[in-house]
Amino acid sequence: MPKGLPDSWVLWGGKKVVRATKKGARRSSGGGTQSTRTILQTTTTKFKYKFSGVKIYDEKLRIYLNTSSGDLWKWLEIKGDIAVAGAKAQVGVRTGALRNSIHKRHLGNATGQYLWIGSNLPYAYIHHEGTLPHVIKPSASRPKKPLVFRKGTVLIHTAIVNHPGTKPNPYLRNQLRHFR
Repeated sequence: MPKGLPDSWVLWGGKKVVRATKKGARRSSGGGTQSTRTILQTTTTKFKYKFSGVKIYDEKLRIYLNTSSGDLWKWLEIKGDIAVAGAKAQVGVRTGALRNSIHKRHLGNATGQYLWIGSNLPYAYIHHEGTLPHVIKPSASRPKKPLVFRKGTVLIHTAIVNHPGTKPNPYLRNQLRHFR
């Protein structure tokens, strides 16, 4: 994740609390959860911050967080490209259409940024989540036309198919680890 703003008072205060907690942990005797609770209680009562004269530059903060010239946007772009490449490497390939259809869209507006990674093919979700065993019949508009499929080199014509189901391949969900 990108580092905080150079003049970020949140980072400064957070570091100060962490340092004080570490010092208190070294001084305390005993150990265990009881002493940890005591340290945290004394830390919260010991440090009281009052900020006056703090200037938050809304426009600079908005540019930093929500535009393509900001560090957060650049970080999400890099992580998004890594996730797309990982999904393409993990997805099953028969014709290559699903792999080639996986793409990324990076959107941003006043409320934040959005990274959309996926495919718009109708069977992408089925490949990702898997299916239970089910029966396949001809459509109602063509009830007399047989189902035709290939098994190896043999072409099979049948009126009904008992599909065994498919195992899920969470090629997108597994890429979330890049954003931790």
